[in-house]
Amino acid sequence: MKTVLKRTLALLLVLVLTLGSVYIIDRVLLLKRYDGVKPMQSFYAQEPGTVDVLLLGNSHMGVHVDTATLWQEYGISAFALWGGVQPMWNSYHFLVEALKTQTPKAVVLEIGGLSYDWAYADEATQLKNVAGMKPSRNKWEAVQVTAPQDRWAALMLGLPLYHQRYGEVTQEDFNYFPWSEGLVNEKGSFALYGHGNFDLGDAAAITEVAEISQKSLDYFGRIVNLCREEAIPLILVKTPTVDLKKYQPYCNAVEQIAAREGLAFYNFNEMGEETGITGEDFYFDTHLNLAGARKLSRSLAEILLDTVMLTDHRGDSAYASWDVNAENINDGYLRSIMEAADYITELQRGGRAVLLIKNGDWENREPYLGFVKELSKLGVSEEELLSEGSGAWLIDQAAGQVSQQGSSFVIDGKDYAVDFAQAAVTENGSIVYSFRDLGITLLVYDYGCGKLLDTVDFLHSGYFELNRK
Repeated sequence: MKTVLKRTLALLLVLVLTLGSVYIIDRVLLLKRYDGVKPMQSFYAQEPGTVDVLLLGNSHMGVHVDTATLWQEYGISAFALWGGVQPMWNSYHFLVEALKTQTPKAVVLEIGGLSYDWAYADEATQLKNVAGMKPSRNKWEAVQVTAPQDRWAALMLGLPLYHQRYGEVTQEDFNYFPWSEGLVNEKGSFALYGHGNFDLGDAAAITEVAEISQKSLDYFGRIVNLCREEAIPLILVKTPTVDLKKYQPYCNAVEQIAAREGLAFYNFNEMGEETGITGEDFYFDTHLNLAGARKLSRSLAEILLDTVMLTDHRGDSAYASWDVNAENINDGYLRSIMEAADYITELQRGGRAVLLIKNGDWENREPYLGFVKELSKLGVSEEELLSEGSGAWLIDQAAGQVSQQGSSFVIDGKDYAVDFAQAAVTENGSIVYSFRDLGITLLVYDYGCGKLLDTVDFLHSGYFELNRK
């Protein structure tokens, strides 16, 4: 009897170890797509009942609405649960998954997914719209509607489709376990830097009404019904797009459906005056850059506050992860900027300390004169910047100190010194940056993370274009 018991326990131990190993391998090899997989994985880390506004849809939701702006400027705890090229059936199953742990005060649905007229997306899109979900009945139902039957088992298990990723594994692949720190700070939205130059056209001039596929209509109806059952206000939006010929006919169709169903629908392609969005607020493709996303988010926030009872959670320790999310988005965006004017504009948003170093002397003519006008917006006067010789200024926005000239400064309790002879900046006696001759250097300190966030040079020889080492 003891022998049978020992063998049974041994088999159970082997089974547990095997399943545990497979689980860990699956989590490591899981495709860490920012569109679909990462939002869902991060959503599971959110404290139950903290997501007040759930943002659903395709990339026009995940990229076009900025959770940092909604939080910092309005105190709205929003989460963007989205997937690239996400059809309505995946949005529906994402909603079902979300309601297992959250009780949102509003659901905002991007209706771009209604424009897809295929029965199944391509295989890569199928995977990213289900791979991040935990095994459950809901995932199984999502898999069945997402792909043909011959792919059901592989999509449900996931590992058979991405097991070959061994050679691609990075440190990030080990950060998406349920116990991983930091996931709670991610709120789904994705920021882009870069400027297109698009003619947005006149959406109202397009009167054609598109025919929406029956499959899309069916799952759109399920989203509507589920929100009604849960007494959650559903707000339909079409975020700005440069492809009006494709999307506006579907907006016209949704406008009719919304009127018939008593749903709120906001077509931001026809609300340019309200948002202030222009062709330069788009990335190089059809998505908004973060400057445009911030504009749209402000308009959306005003709509939400006018139509839904929302609580401003700023200052509530239970919602501190939204502070970190906003900081991460804004810091990442600053580090991605490559144009001098954009960089200075971003710094004007405040909340940081900027150590401005002018190294060398040169004639006060263009392009420096134009650059000085931009720099003066940070608080150092044009006269000081045009004076002869080198100099250093501390612009401490968080402390409300416009500018302080010198060579030794205190930032967040740390001693910084600028040594022009050595062309170096020290922090508590240790060199943290070596700057260049004949140029302007900006060292940006972020109080949230408690360290230097970014360092950039604008060199005389490069006509004061932004440079990073």
